[in-house]
Amino acid sequence: EIESVAAIILAGGKSSRFGRDKALHPFRGKPMIMNMVEVVKDITDDILIITNSPQSYDFLPYPKYRDLIPESGPLGGIYTGLYYSARQLNIVLPCDMPFVTSPCVRYLVENSHGYDVTVPYHNDFLEPLCAVYSKQCMPFIKQQIESKEYQVFKFYDKVKTQRLLFDSKLPFYHSRLFWNVNSQRDILEEMTVAED
Repeated sequence: EIESVAAIILAGGKSSRFGRDKALHPFRGKPMIMNMVEVVKDITDDILIITNSPQSYDFLPYPKYRDLIPESGPLGGIYTGLYYSARQLNIVLPCDMPFVTSPCVRYLVENSHGYDVTVPYHNDFLEPLCAVYSKQCMPFIKQQIESKEYQVFKFYDKVKTQRLLFDSKLPFYHSRLFWNVNSQRDILEEMTVAED
């Protein structure tokens, strides 16, 4: 049942390589975070924004939360989102994957039942920042943060994890589905590609 999921958008992050708040940077005419909001809006109205500068996101009508455990990276953002979410299942999305689509997110959610983590497996890599997490993950994430291990996927073997293959057999697939923006140059290059 799609309605029973919340969306956690990770807007925080120092964006050290980027040089400014990445989520607010315009991409194709609107702040990058707006892309993510639009992707999940037709799947759920229950959207949480995790950010350490909530006032910067006043233009979004969704609850905003600061990291419960500062300096713990995206893993801490996921933990914070799960903590505040009213739902058992949560789709986590980063602010900087502008080509993720609603069908992609819907596919993840529809295939997540019975699992604590449903994570895309794409080009031999996991995509832990665009995945479904259940609240069952919280104690394991907390434990992992306390041991200062910030690689998101490290706790996966402690919970029921499903690696969902994303490849060209999927009707909505495209090779840059999980491409993420690291630098302002990425955006400029992307604009050039788009105009070719």
